Amino acid sequence: MSSIYARGGQLWARIKGLKAPGQWGSVATGYLVGQERQAQRYADEAQNQIDKKLAEGAAASGPLTIATYAATWLMEREALGVRTVGDDEARLRLHVLPCLGTLRLDEVRPIHIRDLIRDLRKSAKIASKPMAPKSIRHIYGMLHSLFENAVGDEILATNPCKLKRGELPKKVDADPEWRALATYTVHEVEQLFSDSRLPVERRVQYALKSLAGLRHGEVAALCWRHYDPAREPLGALTIAFSYDSKHKVVKPTKMEDTRAVPVHPVLAKILAAWKLSHWERIYGRRPGPDDLIVPTRNGTHVNAGEAGKAMKLDLAALGLRVDAGRLRDRGGHDLRAWFITTAKEHGASPDLLQRVTHKAGTDVQSLYTRPLWSALCAEVAKLKCAILGGEVLELATVLATVEVMARNRWRKVATPTGFESLLPSNSVYEKPPEPKNNANLANSREPDSTETVARLATVLAQAVLAGDTALAQRLAQAIQARDQGATERRPRPDLKVVP
Repeated sequence: MSSIYARGGQLWARIKGLKAPGQWGSVATGYLVGQERQAQRYADEAQNQIDKKLAEGAAASGPLTIATYAATWLMEREALGVRTVGDDEARLRLHVLPCLGTLRLDEVRPIHIRDLIRDLRKSAKIASKPMAPKSIRHIYGMLHSLFENAVGDEILATNPCKLKRGELPKKVDADPEWRALATYTVHEVEQLFSDSRLPVERRVQYALKSLAGLRHGEVAALCWRHYDPAREPLGALTIAFSYDSKHKVVKPTKMEDTRAVPVHPVLAKILAAWKLSHWERIYGRRPGPDDLIVPTRNGTHVNAGEAGKAMKLDLAALGLRVDAGRLRDRGGHDLRAWFITTAKEHGASPDLLQRVTHKAGTDVQSLYTRPLWSALCAEVAKLKCAILGGEVLELATVLATVEVMARNRWRKVATPTGFESLLPSNSVYEKPPEPKNNANLANSREPDSTETVARLATVLAQAVLAGDTALAQRLAQAIQARDQGATERRPRPDLKVVP
């Protein structure tokens, strides 16, 4: 299925098969931001034309092989909105078509499927990065679905995917050690959302993943309208959407359900501080209901790959362990596992906690179980953690200036020179009011030195409150220089600003 995205002020389309069969390509739609409906219609029509040509070419190319039928099968699944179509395409392209792609569909026998699975199991043992047994089972399950679809299309009489017991590997991890290592301690999680050495927006991400148990896509799609801080006894996050980093679209959640997640008291403090001061300082304006809670510096959704790389850097910066076994590293999704595990260890009910992190089960008892909101809040509140140091979203001594410069760089705003440039618009700093017009005073003398020092002192106080030590030190030196020049007395010690 095609999708659109913004690049600068223009809308571009991602279309499968645009440049090569089975490969995604991008093309400018000719529409601008604000014309999303027209751009999506353009992308859908282009995708339909490409799919039609592929189908016609496959039908006219000769006998129906696994490769030609698989192309049609994938297009049908994509049109139906099957979530795993991308994974299915990769499994076919990497593991199935190189071995069986040229076989006619009606010539495939169970022995062909058996030999394929055996070859995959052998290669998994000798490879430097072995394939997990679950991956091999997924390949077999995908093939079973493909041939079952051919039976439904009345192309085949029977499904050749019939293996004897023991042919498929057991469901075990390729690295049996990683699950025990892919977790965190309570103190490590507290560091991730408390330590001032990490950027503020990333600390908010870690708090949402660890204290609400959210997936990354759910965090990336959260808007301020989805947060209700006034709900009792705890605030609520409405989880209805998820951001797909691969296709750059907002879609329903993984289980296609909408659930309400109680906001842990510590998370409520972090979100309050984030909304009331830090969000505006970083992005240059106050957040609105449709703004993302944690966007990138240019206001877009946070990509899962970039978030994973940033978390590894943050773990290393804090001196925490990065790796989780020999095949993978600790990541953001492990914070969701930490939330579920630690809440249970602290006394939360597994059945009620499941309603916070997953959709209701399909069994009869789950359908008849309708817990009260207060009961869900009580289970989430049992999770014991705190903000280290006691200060919510504490800023490092240089972060205020650095983040203003980063914001200007993302927004492509040049930083002007001079003293007044240190007071950015729409920031935590406010310029002191100009003195009232006084014609006689303006014509008779320059502004009084005491008046200038008072103005500088006002800005100094605002810089100290904002944690901008670099600006505060410069202001303190200016005040001292003017004060010494105004009166002849013994020089006083240098002013020191405590952040």
